[in-house]
Amino acid sequence: MVMIAFVMLFPHYGHLPMYAYPFVVLGVIWIYLNLNRESFSSIGFRFSDLKLKAFYVGGAIGLAYAAFHFWILGPFITHLGFKSANLSDFNFIRHHFINYALLLLLAAFLVIPYEEIIFRGFIFNRIRAIFRSKSSFIISGLITSILFALYHWQEGVGAVIAIFIFALFITWLYKLFKGNLWYLIFFHILYDTFMLTVILLGKM
Repeated sequence: MVMIAFVMLFPHYGHLPMYAYPFVVLGVIWIYLNLNRESFSSIGFRFSDLKLKAFYVGGAIGLAYAAFHFWILGPFITHLGFKSANLSDFNFIRHHFINYALLLLLAAFLVIPYEEIIFRGFIFNRIRAIFRSKSSFIISGLITSILFALYHWQEGVGAVIAIFIFALFITWLYKLFKGNLWYLIFFHILYDTFMLTVILLGKM
């Protein structure tokens, strides 16, 4: 539980830039796993699972889900009275292609793999180990999804609701693809590519 609290809080209160804190947290997780005779492969991150199919299947689902969010889920949440997501942190990419491209590269090669390894890999499996029962997957999926949503609290209540639904869906993908994090990573990358492109074009 201490490690879960660390990975949840350090990125927000560690006062490190976006490109730095993942290395610190992943380093601490690597040490923790090794002390427990585990590795990143034991929580679903295996380079041997990196296949072209993971890219085009995970990516296609990510684009479809992004379209669903943009045209259906997001407007529905707003219709219920919740404010749209606070995207002020992304103002620097609006109508600025170079900033957009740099952020997209940072997200694709660092931030997104980091989030999937930490949440669907590390946190999910640590919580699942606590609830050793037939319903452990569901319980762990719900708790991990809540934590993932709260991790993005700065974007507002409406965004937290949408991200919770996103997290539930991606947890289902984790089960569907038998714990292969690469499907989730490519899903997340193509989802973010869609949403960041919308911000670039000034549509959000």
